[in-house]
Amino acid sequence: MNVPNSMTVLGDMLPASIKMAEAKLVGIFNFCNPGAISHNEVLEMYREYIDPNFQWSNFTVEEQNKILAAKRSNNELDATKLNAALEKLGCPVMEVHDSFRACFIRMKQNLIQQYGADYAPFLPKKLSQSK
Repeated sequence: MNVPNSMTVLGDMLPASIKMAEAKLVGIFNFCNPGAISHNEVLEMYREYIDPNFQWSNFTVEEQNKILAAKRSNNELDATKLNAALEKLGCPVMEVHDSFRACFIRMKQNLIQQYGADYAPFLPKKLSQSK
C-alpha cells in the first residue's frame, strides 16, 4: 500500500500538547502534523538518511485485509485549526515531510554519536526481526 495518510510525529506533538495544556486550550483538534505522507515516502527517507541498502515491498489491499482485524482507512485530516492555535502559542508544528526529514537527520546524528560513522553493522538486518 502506498497511500498518503495523516501522521503524528510525537517529537513535534508532545511539546505542542504541553503548550496547549498550559494555555488551557480545549476543544476538538486533529492532532497530527499538517499534510499527508505515504509509508513509501517515509521508507524512502529512511533509506536516504539512514540505510542506503534498505529495501521493502508493499502489501496489496487484499494482503493487508487478510492480516488486519478490521479494514484500514486512509485519510488526510485537516490540521488548520491546530496549526492556527499553535501559531498563536508560538509553537508551530512542521509539515509532516519536513518533520520526518528532521527526525531522520537526528536519528543519523545519534547513530554516528553512538557507533561512529560506520554505524551500518548496528542497524537491524530486517526491521521485522529487530526485537
